[in-house]
Order: sequence, then C-alpha cells, then structure tokens
Amino acid sequence: MPTTLPRRTFLKGLGTAIALPYLEAMTPPLSAAPTETAKVSTAANGLPIRTAFVYVPNGAHMPDWTPDEVGKLGTKLPWILEPLAPFKDDLNILSGLALDKARANGDGPGDHARAMAAFLTGRQPRKTAGADIRAGQSADQWIASQIGDNTLFPSLELGIERGQQAGSCDSGYSCAYSSNLSWRSESTPNAKEVDPALVFDRLFGGQNAKEVAEARARRDMFNKSILDFVREDANQLRKRLGATDQRKMEEYLTSVREIEHRIQRLKQQQASKKSFTPNLPKPTGIPRDLAEHIQLMCDLMVLAFQGDLTRVVTLPFGNDGSNRPYPFIGVSEGHHDCSHHGRDPKKQEKIRIIN
Repeated sequence: MPTTLPRRTFLKGLGTAIALPYLEAMTPPLSAAPTETAKVSTAANGLPIRTAFVYVPNGAHMPDWTPDEVGKLGTKLPWILEPLAPFKDDLNILSGLALDKARANGDGPGDHARAMAAFLTGRQPRKTAGADIRAGQSADQWIASQIGDNTLFPSLELGIERGQQAGSCDSGYSCAYSSNLSWRSESTPNAKEVDPALVFDRLFGGQNAKEVAEARARRDMFNKSILDFVREDANQLRKRLGATDQRKMEEYLTSVREIEHRIQRLKQQQASKKSFTPNLPKPTGIPRDLAEHIQLMCDLMVLAFQGDLTRVVTLPFGNDGSNRPYPFIGVSEGHHDCSHHGRDPKKQEKIRIIN
C-alpha cells in the first residue's frame, strides 16, 4: 500500500545520504495549507521553483541567438536555439537588454571583469586589483537567502575553469571580478567548484567527515558504488511506493550511478597515462576532455535539482577573458581572440560555433 513521505526523504548508509527526487508519495494532502516559505519557493502545482544561471564568457554573436519576430516563438528558431525546439512553448527569450553597470562609466578598459562581476549583481565593480574589491550581492544569493533553508545546500556554485581571488587580470581589475559569478556580499565572492568528483562527494557523500572518508576508502578498496551503501534503505522504501514512484526512483538512482561510474572511468584513464610526467602536481578528478567536463557539471546540476539538494545554481562555462581554445569542435584559436572578430566572417563563424 503506497504511503505518504516527507518531502525531505533521504536514503542513508555509511557516510552517505542521497536525497530523492519529487515523488507522488510526497504530495501533501489537499487540505494542507502551504507555509509562508512554501508560497515563495514553490509553483502553483506544488513543485519546487528552481533557478540556474548559466554564463558564457567573452560575449555572444547575437544574430545566432535572437528570434526574427517578437511574440510567441514560431516554428523557426535561431540557429543556436534549434535544439530547444521541443520546449519552445516553455521558453521566454529576452532581447534588447543592456547592463549599464558593465559599461566603463568613466572607469576605462576592463570590459571582461565588469561583465562577469555585474551580470548578477547589477552593480559597478570598484576598479581595483587589491583586496578592496566591491561589487554587490548577486541575484542567486538573494534568492538563496529567501528559499535556501528548504534544501541541504542553499546554493551551488559550479564552474569549468579555476579562478583567482587576487591579482590583476583585466586592465587594473582584480581577478576576483572575472572569475566569480556568485557574490555572497559586495566584498565576498563565492568560489566555484570545478572538480566533478568533489561536487559528487559534496552532494552525495554525507555530512560526517570521518564517515565520508571511511566510506570513500571502502568504495575505492572494493570498487563499490555509493548506491551499494544505501541499497537496504532503498529496498525497504520501494515496498512503500506505488509503481510510478518506484520507476521514478529507479531512474534517478540509475543516473546517480552512471555519473559516478563516468567519473571513476575518467580517473582510471588519467591514471593510466604515465608516458610523460610534468614537473608539477598532477591534477585529479577533472577530465582532460573539456566536452566531457562540461557535460558532467551540467549533469551534476540536474541531479542536484532532481534530488532537491539545492534550488539555486550558478555555472559559468569559463572565466571572462578566457582564451581557451576548443579544438574538439574545430576551433584551435583562443576564445577571447575570436571574440574580437572586427566583423571578420571567419572569426564570427568560430564564435558562432563556440556559442
């Protein structure tokens, strides 16, 4: 007989706590009145409202993004948005906007630092390469302050490129400006996590540091999945769920296991490549393949939403001003160099492909 579950239901094991996605069994009775917090953090259908801010550095080639007509999206979408055609009725595409505080406004060069720092704060960053940085609280953190107590993590800050919190990176602006999208306060940026293995452990590794370390050691020793440690709890829960919820839980746990296995495979691949040992500490946990790295971080964001571990995520695909090349899509030149295309059709095409 299906039962009613609390919204915050976890599968627990040694050093492990896996939050479940929203199940039918978690739907409150119709007579239950929503709390004040629930009115803010859930939609009319009772499902959580989630916010993800995904940021592309170095500007965008807008003709490839902007629809031809104003109003409801027609059958023809701009080139970059074509993969979203099945979801077009759920999209709002906003154009004609400008972020004034990312402009110089008398501060001279430094567009890349200002762009990222102002994107979610709406504030003019103080031009300094010293410790006296100042921007403003970012939108994601304001949202987290309102609804963050509903989830294990008030917000999640992800990224692809590591950042710097000090030094000069753009025409006299601190590297903190061009490296951080999320700002807890006007002088405190939130450092992003770029290692998918660490993100996975943070999301699914439990909260007791000693138990987490022991569980990781046992999984590595016996080549077990994190799901093996919550199997008993999962089996007990399945008996209390209806058929639809059982299928949904199984799909969710399967996706958790798949991502964990992908991370493990990438570690093994990196460990096997020992033909050349550079004279610097070897990175661990971050894929060498940029496309796989980006895909993993996106998948982890989706899992965090599915498990309702957080409802607020920021994910910049690079630091602003980044000159990283994208050879796997045929662009060997640096991203930043291509962005200064001067209307050169060849460079515009490369920016189009990167976008």
